[in-house]
Amino acid sequence: MYRIGEAEVARVRKLIESGRMFRYGKGGECDRFERDWGKHVGVPYVRMTRSGTGALYTALVGLGVGPGDQVVVPSYTYMATALAVVGAGAIPVIADVDESLTLSAKDLERRITPHTRAVIPVHMVGLPCDMKGIMRVARRHKLLVLEDACQAVGGGYAGKKLGAIGHAGAFSFNFFKNITCGEGGAVVSKSRAVFDRASVAIDCCSYYWNPEEQREDLQFAGHNFRASEFEGAILNAQLRRLEGILQRMRGHKKELLQVGEEAGLKSIRNNSLDFECGTHLGFIFGTEPEAREFSLRLGEREVGSFLPMDTGRHVYTRWDPIMRRQGAHHAALDPFKLAANRKCRIKYSHDMCQDSLDILNRSVLISMHPDNKRARLREMGKAIEAAAAA
Repeated sequence: MYRIGEAEVARVRKLIESGRMFRYGKGGECDRFERDWGKHVGVPYVRMTRSGTGALYTALVGLGVGPGDQVVVPSYTYMATALAVVGAGAIPVIADVDESLTLSAKDLERRITPHTRAVIPVHMVGLPCDMKGIMRVARRHKLLVLEDACQAVGGGYAGKKLGAIGHAGAFSFNFFKNITCGEGGAVVSKSRAVFDRASVAIDCCSYYWNPEEQREDLQFAGHNFRASEFEGAILNAQLRRLEGILQRMRGHKKELLQVGEEAGLKSIRNNSLDFECGTHLGFIFGTEPEAREFSLRLGEREVGSFLPMDTGRHVYTRWDPIMRRQGAHHAALDPFKLAANRKCRIKYSHDMCQDSLDILNRSVLISMHPDNKRARLREMGKAIEAAAAA
């Protein structure tokens, strides 16, 4: 979370005083955010959820992914990406990342089988994937593309907003995201059919609240991931400041990137510097000890940094339910045991994406913040120079 304050308090106060706190209703806070977020991203259909995980799961349902399907996910992402695939009844296939720390288009193609139905490129830590390369592979193999933009809210790639490039997109608005309502998410798509199915997965009674959606094919047993008006109210206040925040961090990142490169450091690959979130600056080293030494030296000068390998459940080796192939609370519902998935099952091992582990061990990420002043940027620049020299 970057900024939250009186604007959010005032909007929530007004909501409480109105007494109209149910999600559905003319002119509600959720309705407004869905409309405005759609305009911001550049898609006609948006439905809010309670979390990014819920957005991923319901988007997969919207796309028609299920038993008998494999879905490729990157080895560096929060494990919710893979768990959403299992939740939809499909089997996750784990692929390598490249030096952008995002899904390798080359390895994506290598992992495709006759059972591969979809791919989830994840725009990790605000860094856009190579969407040109990934979409090229997806078109060649007729794959569905679900963009996981949970960690890249508001970011873009080559002039297009993340989430609007593939067949559907998923966002998170939890406490750690560029805009936040504590917990929250959204599914976006250019397809009305995907939106309609995802809406039922989000709210089992979506067709009840919206009588025009009275279609038998949409009355399958959904769940309840619907957002509250409180989340909508907070996000409506947050959205106003999003672009300014991202523009500022992009500028800071470019400035410090130049400092690092002039000091002899090698940057991670940045797929779209002019349009990304700018939340993280990254450098990659020849060995893990060099990376750890650099991070240590930054810390001595009070500049926080981390190695992606150290981020726990964001690295596939720590996805315990997946690695154990424990896909549901009941064996009869477990996708790893379903007869429909017999030909989709794969073996998972800790060294199955060794290239990713090597890259994650040799990379260092430095977080940006929109409230950094010029003096702070100079301090960070000097720390990067000193750490590079050491």
